[in-house]
Amino acid sequence: MRELIKESIIDLKKTDGFIYVTAEGKKIDLHEAAARGIAVTPVNPKDEVIKKLEAAGLFLTDSKFLNDLNDLIAELSGKSAAKSSGKRRSFSDSEKSKIIEEWKKVEAAGKKTKAAFAREIGVGYQTFINWLRG
Repeated sequence: MRELIKESIIDLKKTDGFIYVTAEGKKIDLHEAAARGIAVTPVNPKDEVIKKLEAAGLFLTDSKFLNDLNDLIAELSGKSAAKSSGKRRSFSDSEKSKIIEEWKKVEAAGKKTKAAFAREIGVGYQTFINWLRG
């Protein structure tokens, strides 16, 4: 599987945009084919890579499969899907007020910095500062 993925990456990085195959389906360099008088067919490497990956059971054009695969990778790497989704969290005014009240308690106790508190609640530091400024 690893070799298939490496080969796929190489095929996709070709600078001329196509790979060339003989009548037997073997890849060949265009200059070599011309020198040897071999007829070739230009093939979009993306289409060929997709066919090879699907033959190996990787259906990367299927969005549901891709989502499942991304979720699996996220779980294995210790990153939850929620963190990697990139969606922003909105806080209501009452939630912001409660967070600010909690900050005042933490600040009075001198336990954390503003940056540490903001990280803990999952908000950017500058956003938290803006909330404090009101």
